[in-house]
Amino acid sequence: MLSLSQSLSYYKRKDIQELLLKYSKEKEIAVRYNNFFGKRPDTLTYPNDILECAKKGATSFHCSEELWTNPLQLNPNMRKNEMDELRKGWDLILDIDCPYWKFSKLATYVFIKALKEHGIESVTVKFSGSKGFHIAVPFEAFPEKKYYINGNYYYVKDLFPEAPRRIAEYLVNYVNKHLIKISDDTIFFGKISIPISKLLSETKTSKDEAILLKCNNCDNIVNKSQEEKFQYICSNCETVIEDRDVSFMLCPKCKKIMKKYPLNRQLCSCGSNSVRSEFDLSKIVAVDTVLISSRHLYRMPYSLHEKTGLVSVPFDIKRILKFEKNEAIPSKVKPYPFLERELCKKGEADILFQKAFDFSSEKNIQSVKKAENKPLFFDDKSQAISEEHFPPCIKKISLGLEDGKKRALLVLINFLYSCNWTYEMIEEYIMKWNERNKPDKLRETYIKGQLRYHKMQKEKMLPPNCNNKGYMIDTQFCNPDEFCKKIKNPVQYSKKKVWLLNQNSGKKKRVKNKEVKKT
Repeated sequence: MLSLSQSLSYYKRKDIQELLLKYSKEKEIAVRYNNFFGKRPDTLTYPNDILECAKKGATSFHCSEELWTNPLQLNPNMRKNEMDELRKGWDLILDIDCPYWKFSKLATYVFIKALKEHGIESVTVKFSGSKGFHIAVPFEAFPEKKYYINGNYYYVKDLFPEAPRRIAEYLVNYVNKHLIKISDDTIFFGKISIPISKLLSETKTSKDEAILLKCNNCDNIVNKSQEEKFQYICSNCETVIEDRDVSFMLCPKCKKIMKKYPLNRQLCSCGSNSVRSEFDLSKIVAVDTVLISSRHLYRMPYSLHEKTGLVSVPFDIKRILKFEKNEAIPSKVKPYPFLERELCKKGEADILFQKAFDFSSEKNIQSVKKAENKPLFFDDKSQAISEEHFPPCIKKISLGLEDGKKRALLVLINFLYSCNWTYEMIEEYIMKWNERNKPDKLRETYIKGQLRYHKMQKEKMLPPNCNNKGYMIDTQFCNPDEFCKKIKNPVQYSKKKVWLLNQNSGKKKRVKNKEVKKT
């Protein structure tokens, strides 16, 4: 934790006060005092405001991604249309969070490269103050006024958080598909090459988890057990071997080169045999932007970080691979541009915006098709699944947490809704859970705001998959039992358990009926 003398000596600097004021314009501000936040909404108007907060023990300053006409009019009970009237716009902030410093920089590097490849020049970046980075694109880069989506026109300023979320999802897919390449035993992040074995050992990830096999035709994940194999036949002793594609195969009996024949086995359900290896970046990096909500905050440029004592400092995007944490020591901090609106070319992010919404629409169509062909886990879809059938991770979260409470809240809301709980049941459950959180609880207004936002969404999300490092593993929510080996998502765990119970109870009833008939 930061001491009062450390934070005060930093925030009383005139240059820091001016920089914080510059980035607080038209933004909602929240002041943090080590373990808790001050009142919301708040604003910064004068340099003395920062100094007074520092004297009261302020350790960091956080601002909204959204731009407001009057941030002080915000309140947690506002309806969506009221917030839309108050909102002027929003900045795209890609929050790259990775516990592995080297790969945090590599991930940020490829995301910046992806934005550049979409024609965006007004990209800036800053160190988060701990282990990640914030990549920023100003609102002025996006389409002006109205945008045509699915037969309707929308004001771009009102497409928050939907637009940043769709852009983040699209960029994750784009980076995985186009900027991270696998060649033999080497993985390329753009032009930077790293041995796969080194990546797996440093991130403690298995090859099967990190590297997916994807169909080139439909982009679906292909079961690795169905990977294309070849038949090798020895013309001398007629020994037959099935194996993967290799340049040549020696017969184990007579040591002669065997003839190679393709098995022509269908790999993907779409009928294609063309596949590629693709690295799943989500196994080591969490892009928090994917799960943002309205009034979402991020650490302001030139703000301190409570745990590390380092500054969330902007720097040249060309230096991303060379940046080191010692450059964020308060005494070494120098001004560098971040979110430069005046230099932004208006509408330069039009192509990215269009592709992100096209990608999202196509993704929804595919998910609907999959859902139509997917069998239900149990017959009564309206029945709420009881707590006794919850997976270990949800039960662990439910006991109360010290860290990761905001991420856990998103997991709980999406999980309970997917298990057919009503919003009244969800709110009651979460309020009781929040009472068990230590040392400090989430504010009631924050919880209700998240629930209200979830209600407004037409597309409901599942909680993160069990192998998601940023949301289940690194937060230590994951606490697997034997049944967990058979599932990929916490919701699947509960539904499958209920289905199995239904099957067993059905068998017992049939046995009893037979016994009755016999007697």
